[in-house]
Amino acid sequence: MNITNPSRRYLVWMMVGWILGLSLTAPPAQSQQSETWADKPQKEWPQITMINQIEYVDKKFPIAACSFLLDAGKDIFAVTAKHVLIYFKSGAMTSVSFGNSLKSWIMFPKNNPADSVVIEAMINEDPGESIDRAIPSEIDWLLFSIKNRSNNIQPLKFRVEPFEPQEKVYIIGWRYTDKDCPQVIYEGNYVESIDGSVIISTKILSDNRTPGLSGSPVIDSRGRLIGIMSQKYGKLEKLGSIQYPKRIIEAKYR
Repeated sequence: MNITNPSRRYLVWMMVGWILGLSLTAPPAQSQQSETWADKPQKEWPQITMINQIEYVDKKFPIAACSFLLDAGKDIFAVTAKHVLIYFKSGAMTSVSFGNSLKSWIMFPKNNPADSVVIEAMINEDPGESIDRAIPSEIDWLLFSIKNRSNNIQPLKFRVEPFEPQEKVYIIGWRYTDKDCPQVIYEGNYVESIDGSVIISTKILSDNRTPGLSGSPVIDSRGRLIGIMSQKYGKLEKLGSIQYPKRIIEAKYR
C-alpha cells in the first residue's frame, strides 16, 4: 500500500491504534481529575484546615479563625482571610501591614500544635490598604510565604472548570462553637458567581449566629479550591474570589 500521502498515513495510524486498542486522543487535563484523597469517604480525608495562632508585641490570640495551604505549582503558600486582621491585630495596626508588631503567626489543626505551619512573610502586604473598614470578598485573602511546615497538612489546588447548577461544595473548618473535634465538613451548593466571587448555600450556616469559619477553604467534590470563607450574603455565603490570589502569585513570579 502506498502511504506516502499524508492523509493515507493518518488513516493507517488510526487503523493501527484501533486494532491495538490504543487511544489517540489526549489524556484528560489534570484539572479535570480528582485529587486522590477526594474520592475517599470524608472521614478519611487528610487534614486540610488549621486555626491561626497570632502573637504581636502587645497582644496574643490563641484561636483566630481558620487557614489552609495553597499549592500554586512553584510554591506552597499559607492562606487565611484578610478580614481576620480587622479583629485580630496589634494596637498599632491600621492597614494590611504588620510593621514591627508581629512576633509570630503559627497555623495548626485545632488541638494539634505538633502539625504546625510557621509563616515567614506576608506576600500581599499593603500599608495603603486600611483595615478600619469592611474588606470586599473579592480581595479577602492573606497569603504568606512559609518558614517551615508539617507534611501532614494537605495543600489545595485551584479549580479551573465552570460550575454546574447546584453543584455540591464543601466548607472545611471550625466554628468557634465546634469544640475539641477534628476538622468539620459542611456541605453546601453552588448558587452563582458575582464579580468573580462564588455564592454558595448551606442550611446549617444560614442563621448567621455561628462565626469562626472565616479563612476556611471551600472545595468542590474533586478536592479543588473554589474560594475562601469571607462574608455573609443574606442567608448565603459569599466566598473570596480565587482570581485575587492568582494575580498576587503571578505578580510574584514576574
